[in-house]
Amino acid sequence: MKRRETIQYLALSSASFFTTIDVDKKLVNGNWLAGNKPRNNYDYILLYWMPYDNNLSRFGQPIIEMLSKGVQSDKVLVLVQSDLSNAKQLSRNIITKGNINVQYLETADSSSENVLNEYFSWALSQFQAKHWVIVFLGHGGSLMQISPDHNPNSSSISRSEPKWMELPRISEVLSKFNQAVNGRLELLFFQNCNRGNIEVHYTFQNIAKYTLSSQIVLGVPNYYYESLLNHLSYNPNLDGGQIAKKIMDFEPSDMSHSLTLTKNHYFHQLSEKLNPVIDSILIANTNAVKIQIDSALFPKKSNSEKSLIEIYRSSGETFVDLANFILEITILSGADVTACTQFLNYFKSFLMERVQQNGKLLNPRIRGRYQKFSGLGLFLPRTRQELETYSYLKIYSDLKLVKLFEAVVFDP
Repeated sequence: MKRRETIQYLALSSASFFTTIDVDKKLVNGNWLAGNKPRNNYDYILLYWMPYDNNLSRFGQPIIEMLSKGVQSDKVLVLVQSDLSNAKQLSRNIITKGNINVQYLETADSSSENVLNEYFSWALSQFQAKHWVIVFLGHGGSLMQISPDHNPNSSSISRSEPKWMELPRISEVLSKFNQAVNGRLELLFFQNCNRGNIEVHYTFQNIAKYTLSSQIVLGVPNYYYESLLNHLSYNPNLDGGQIAKKIMDFEPSDMSHSLTLTKNHYFHQLSEKLNPVIDSILIANTNAVKIQIDSALFPKKSNSEKSLIEIYRSSGETFVDLANFILEITILSGADVTACTQFLNYFKSFLMERVQQNGKLLNPRIRGRYQKFSGLGLFLPRTRQELETYSYLKIYSDLKLVKLFEAVVFDP
């Protein structure tokens, strides 16, 4: 039997969104203590963040029901903090075997990293687990945005523009969370369109052991939930990579074009593998690689030539496939292929744990354009001003991408 319980929460502080984890005295030696109340202990806890106060709202309850059907063990817990259209409060669903307990919060803002932090802090104070998984649902926006809320203020009827979550701020919240659980965050799943790019995965490299995402668009509502949780209920010792592969296996092919799983430990080698390739290109014939981003075909020598590098777009921004882009401009510039070969071997054999490309979400004509993609995209700025928007990202200080863009994209 399902029971519903209403719990009112105090308004969240306007202080920094990770203040709770920094200063709460209940955090002792990486362990959260909920006063004298013992916390339930689980093999796995899956935390879902569902900001569906937009055109995805109708899928929210069916997803919660699928998750509920899948939990077949007292050692698996699923938590879902959701925001649906026309709801004046966020709801918090505590899903155990045979039961859903629903709590309500005094906020309607599912785009707030401060609210996200409070959700994680609450989970840590109430439960403990050997392993954790975090899943973000919702739309993907520009390079560093996900999961928009169209009505973050319960007193407002509507907004002209959605309010987005910012991935760098989310990474700070998740970093503190992973520290609090002693590095037991196994998997981070961005169940959003177009988050399978190197900038996003690099931003979260030191948080979860594995990151799962989609390089192109992703379907909705997805259907892996029940099968995954049923399997996990009887196989509680899976690691994050194995769970991600089960998601890939259980997801119907018409819900994605491709899914990408990275083993995040190997990101620390990215600069030593990719920077030598960029250096070799910079000393070669970069004039042969000049890219016209606004052209449908690029680079090209005549109007009859087909594109060597496939451009794709998301939220008004331009992307290329990382591995294909590096290979093609190495060849076009006449650079030494040795460093490029070493990079591609590292990329495909170590960094990429698995890329599943049998999806049928896109129609065959469009699907064929992306069939040879490697699994991670690269943001390709059209102007220096567009690049400056993201200049704060660590990937640009660690890698020589700015110099590469200066040489092969921007005008002198």
